[in-house]
Amino acid sequence: MDINRDLPLLFGTPGRAASARALMWSFFVAGASTLCFSLTSFWPSLPYFWLMTVLIGLHGIVAVTSSGANLLYVFRYFLIWILVWGAALVWALFPNEVYVAPFGLEYQSLANTQILVLAGALALCGVSIGWTLATSGMASERPLFYLESDSRRRLQRIGGLMVIIFSALYVWKSGGFVGEGKAYADGQEGFDLEFGVFNVFHYIGVACLVLAAIQPRGFLSWPIVLAAGSLVMGILVGSRADYLPQLFILLLLLVNARISMAIRILDLPRLLYWSLGILVALGVGYLVASYLAIWRTGLDPIEAWRFMQDNDRGSIISDVYGHKMLYFETGNMMLGGFYSAIVQVEQGITGFLNGNSYFNYLLISPPSFLGLPRPEGLELKTDLFGTVMSQGGIFEVAEAYWNFGFAGAFGVPCFISFFLGRVLVRGLVFRSYFYLVMFMVLGFMGFRAIWYQNFSYFRILTIMLLLYGGASIFAVWFVAHRERLPSGGTAQPYQD
Repeated sequence: MDINRDLPLLFGTPGRAASARALMWSFFVAGASTLCFSLTSFWPSLPYFWLMTVLIGLHGIVAVTSSGANLLYVFRYFLIWILVWGAALVWALFPNEVYVAPFGLEYQSLANTQILVLAGALALCGVSIGWTLATSGMASERPLFYLESDSRRRLQRIGGLMVIIFSALYVWKSGGFVGEGKAYADGQEGFDLEFGVFNVFHYIGVACLVLAAIQPRGFLSWPIVLAAGSLVMGILVGSRADYLPQLFILLLLLVNARISMAIRILDLPRLLYWSLGILVALGVGYLVASYLAIWRTGLDPIEAWRFMQDNDRGSIISDVYGHKMLYFETGNMMLGGFYSAIVQVEQGITGFLNGNSYFNYLLISPPSFLGLPRPEGLELKTDLFGTVMSQGGIFEVAEAYWNFGFAGAFGVPCFISFFLGRVLVRGLVFRSYFYLVMFMVLGFMGFRAIWYQNFSYFRILTIMLLLYGGASIFAVWFVAHRERLPSGGTAQPYQD
């Protein structure tokens, strides 16, 4: 894998050979997937889902190995890949026996699933192409800068203060830790302030700590441990999406140098060892977090464990909703919303939205505590003829398809990945703390943005721009009002 050996895995970028490989495979898979879908109209016996399972699986291998070993990009890609590949595999192995969404079995038809899988495949190709076009060749550019001691200390203080304050506020707002009889996200809160962006400010603090921890050989341990500890606070409250995957990413940074070395020399046994270790750790972490979330509903520890076993929590094939289903938990809900989008487009219930849901981002961007009118999100419009199809959010690919069809399923993920890649490139080329912090916050919040709604990306951008504007105004004021140097003194250049 062609990567810049001086970049940590959060800022990895692909070389030109890797970029060319990713582009070639992405265009091939997009074309082959579209051809397979077209052939099903007059060749019903075509093993469409087997072909798509292979194509999507191969694309995943190429996309990850051509990514520049960037953990945040891989995280984004995987959140889309796992749902799409899982749906294709289930329909290849167990057609009409095992489903991928919890509700509306009558809408999870062969034809609708074929559309879902093709849209997902196009989205994955778009993710890879956008990232590659944005970052191609950066691996041969100058390496990442390392902060001076004064700058590092300032970022450590700012980041440490932010993660402590906002993790504590989140625990307080959520009503405390598990075992106190208050269910996660049930409306029972420690205080009533409507401030739904605790996690954004929390991750700004995490990003500051990570940036301050970068050293020529690996990471300084204590800022990473402090950042990881603050994420554990959220897990103990019962939340998973905003904290658990990100916790594992941070912990991987502690062995960044060893993983980078294994990638550079293509030490396959060591890479397999690390991959298996990560998968086992993720599985154990997910089960522990699921248990904590159930315990938080007010059950005692033994009852929570029995409930988890009786409902097949953690099983690959689950009967939680009264039918066999490939169990993704929140991901199943997102696929349910995707089926709803397909039906509402195909049956002309809403037709294509033509960008309307994205325009609504502007209308819902002001903070909710201002009390301004806010249009309903797509997550509240997925019911079909009285049947609930999803709960909690709208999948990135579902929203893109609902707005612009297959073109949107490819184009929207491509644009987002291109934007993320350009933010990273600007941070590296211009050695900008602001862009690197923005890239990390957008990457860490990928779970929320991809599985719940792309509005989370938009919200992060508005917050970052407000902070940048406020900092710029303060800097102008500070320069204009700072005391003049004593007579005969000389101004020293600002080092930061």
